[in-house]
Amino acid sequence: MLKIITVGAIALLLAMRLLRGKFGATLLGVSVRVLNIAYLALLLITGILAGVFEQWVLLGVVVALLALSGVEEIRRRSAQKTPAPRPRTQR
Repeated sequence: MLKIITVGAIALLLAMRLLRGKFGATLLGVSVRVLNIAYLALLLITGILAGVFEQWVLLGVVVALLALSGVEEIRRRSAQKTPAPRPRTQR
């Protein structure tokens, strides 16, 4: 029974990962920010429960998805900080 719940949790996490963009926001009728917060909360809760129930595969998936989300956030913030290059004008 616990194996079925683990596979279901992994499927739910992957589905939430796919729905985090603009398509998922319009499909579900919420903002992208709300989806990101819900996704991170779901990862946190799933990670805690996976540790409590000693489901190491699920915990590994959670850690991998958290790391991937962290890398995406760092890339997004660094892209916002660097200004776009100005086009050169000919004189």
